[in-house]
Amino acid sequence: MAKQRKDIFKKLVGLEGGNKKWRLKDSKTKDSEKWIFHILSADQEAPKIESERRLKPFFIMGAIFFLLFGVMLTRAATLQIIQGGKQRTMADENRDRGSIIRAPRGIIYDINHVKLVKNTPNYEATILPSELPKDKKSRDKVIQNAAKTLGISGQTIEDKVDEKGLSYTEPILLKENVSRNDAFVILSKGLKGIDVPVNPIRDYLDGGLLSHVLGYVGRISEDELKSKSDEGYRLTDYIGKTGLESSYENVLRGKDGSQRYEVDSQGNVVKYLGEQEPQLGDSLVLSIDFGLEQKLADSMKKEMDKVHATKATAIAMNPQNGEILAMVDIPTYDNNLFSKGISAADYSKLINDPNDPLLPRAIAGEYPSGSVIKPFIASGALQQGTITENSTVNSTGGIHVGSWFFPDWKAGGHGITNVTKAIADSVNTFFYAVAGGYGDIKGLGPELIKHYLDLFGFDKPTGVDISGEGKGNIPTPEWKEKVENQPWYLGDTYHMGIGQGDLLVTPLQISNATCAIANGGTLYEPHFVNKVVDENDKVIDTKQPKILNQNFISSKNIDIVRRGMRQTITDGSGQQLKDEPVAVAGKTGTAQFGPNNSKEHGWFTSFAPFDNPTFELTILVEGSGGGDVTAEPIAKEVYQWYFGGRK
Repeated sequence: MAKQRKDIFKKLVGLEGGNKKWRLKDSKTKDSEKWIFHILSADQEAPKIESERRLKPFFIMGAIFFLLFGVMLTRAATLQIIQGGKQRTMADENRDRGSIIRAPRGIIYDINHVKLVKNTPNYEATILPSELPKDKKSRDKVIQNAAKTLGISGQTIEDKVDEKGLSYTEPILLKENVSRNDAFVILSKGLKGIDVPVNPIRDYLDGGLLSHVLGYVGRISEDELKSKSDEGYRLTDYIGKTGLESSYENVLRGKDGSQRYEVDSQGNVVKYLGEQEPQLGDSLVLSIDFGLEQKLADSMKKEMDKVHATKATAIAMNPQNGEILAMVDIPTYDNNLFSKGISAADYSKLINDPNDPLLPRAIAGEYPSGSVIKPFIASGALQQGTITENSTVNSTGGIHVGSWFFPDWKAGGHGITNVTKAIADSVNTFFYAVAGGYGDIKGLGPELIKHYLDLFGFDKPTGVDISGEGKGNIPTPEWKEKVENQPWYLGDTYHMGIGQGDLLVTPLQISNATCAIANGGTLYEPHFVNKVVDENDKVIDTKQPKILNQNFISSKNIDIVRRGMRQTITDGSGQQLKDEPVAVAGKTGTAQFGPNNSKEHGWFTSFAPFDNPTFELTILVEGSGGGDVTAEPIAKEVYQWYFGGRK
């Protein structure tokens, strides 16, 4: 090789001189010198180049290996460090499966431990997308098989799955109220991803009498689920929608149990991992006396039928602590319709009923009070010093103010009247004077009337432990200017003094305020729940009376008003209750409404025994005429039953 290079070199540069020294033919060409130098250098470096040529593939392979190793290391770090928790959970879910064991809700009892509601087993079909076969053909077979058994379309099931995606790990409801036979058929087929769990539903035992109080339980909505996602609710859960079921949801709701098992990659069960027992929800013991509830409802229906009345409400309370003993709304509805999934036809029938059975009249109905407001206005006038026990007004049949006439209900009037007689005989002229002034009486005026009615709990919710309360309305000149864009007149104040005009109250407000008169001046927060007990009937919590207001009317002035209400029964407009087993005090009321005030609501509010009241009763019958026509006879029958041995 070297000799070949030397021969090539001789041909390129030639030889000259006898001393055989190398000499360039063209010594002036520097580029040629460089070229020769390069050739010589290349000859010397050839072994090194050859070596590098042989090593180059190894360098390339090493770089590729190093790059691949770096990618693998980075991916491993991402999976194990950054996403380690997530990947671990997913791995656990792939092998650890479970089925929910639904926890029954707590029971609701009356004060005598009469069961008002129970739980009934209910089968419902669900689908769990993440457990469906991964193969589409197998998945379609499962869906069509389930659809055929349940009597629903396969497309409906597919749409539900597509909406959530195949990775969705929560059960989706396919059908409620599955028959026992269909449930067994589904389970016997072993369809992957399809289950028919037992989800207890409510069965209300009160015959609809307490539907507005108990409320009902229904399927949780998407919006409710979002707001309660951190409380462990699922899309197939039931939740309290109205009444006590809603207010005491956290008490009544139990804690679901589960069965856990391990599955292989195909979803086949390979190992049973254990079971967690469900925990029954705690139960409520109400202050409601269901026997009284039934008697009150029966008496109301009987008297209402006589005058063809279709709408009414009544509340019985314990004046000493705010406990509600009975609450009747007529008409009512069957809350079992909602707990089992109400049909469109049944719902349409309810909402289109002109008597509005879904309205909880006792707490949400807002009505002109008529004369049952008079004891509270009298209390305010006595406390303010506007009148005394001896202040009198001569009732001659009404008051003339310019061209306007404000009548008494009795033609010719009631004669000389003081505050107790004015309450007993419901003398309008006296309360016109107390409210707006007349003769020697200055009158409270609208602002002070509102002030004292506010102290008795009007113009705001009472705080009762179910939702949906109305607040009523105690009008003022500012309110009328703002809402009706009209000035306030003296006639507005006169109407306010007898519970007419724009003054509106709820029956519960009247009942609760009457309790404050009965007990000597303490306003309690009304409530239904007496105590909370566990499944062994052990008391967990007892409802303590909550005072909303007290000492806002002196005991002396309260006593004057109480005597006036007692006189209503002995000598006044409520003498139908004169011969009851106990001494009753009360106030009748007739509230005009409708076009030209052509219709009348009948009111009666009362309490007994007079010396130490433990029972208060307020009744309103809509459109029935005066309070003495239907409301008072209802009260008479209930008092006889309640204090006469419940016979």
